[in-house]
Amino acid sequence: SDYNKGVHALSHAILACAPLFIPCTTADIDCDHSHYDCTRIMLFDVRAGGAGSSNHLWKHFFRPDGVLDAAIDLLTDCPLSCDTTSTYKGGCPGCIQSVPCINFHEDLSRKAGLCIARRLLARIKESNLYKANCNVENKEASVGTPRKIARNKALETAADLVAARSSNIVVGRPTWAEDLSLSTQRSTVEACEENRVVSK
Repeated sequence: SDYNKGVHALSHAILACAPLFIPCTTADIDCDHSHYDCTRIMLFDVRAGGAGSSNHLWKHFFRPDGVLDAAIDLLTDCPLSCDTTSTYKGGCPGCIQSVPCINFHEDLSRKAGLCIARRLLARIKESNLYKANCNVENKEASVGTPRKIARNKALETAADLVAARSSNIVVGRPTWAEDLSLSTQRSTVEACEENRVVSK
């Protein structure tokens, strides 16, 4: 019976974390709320024909720091610490009761859901798809995405003042009259004209 409650609780936790990974609300995705003989976690699109939300969410199960990791964090550390209060036995509105439930949030067990989630994550980490996604993320982190590479190259170019002067790039701000010593103060116009001559 705790296993059934745990599957139901884990389904709720995954639904609660789904908007962190894909553009959706808890009204776009739902889960199987049956609480007898649960053998699977079933997530599906609420709209007839499907909006593709559950398909997008599926991809985040086989990635490091994915939706299952977030669900484990939610089940581990409830924001309202429902373990210490006696009013909520299986979870509270701060963790797994934040999503709609046709069973009125009956038959939920945070502790059993956490145990099932950890075992499921251990099995997923052994899969080839998870390992391949880890390798891709490690490669991108070491090399960098094309945008990061272009940004680093631009920063290196900007740091080279000789190349910046030949391109008429001003690094920093122009010198204003207030920056000069009191004995040699000049007007702002003279200081700007001098900067223009230097940059050519």
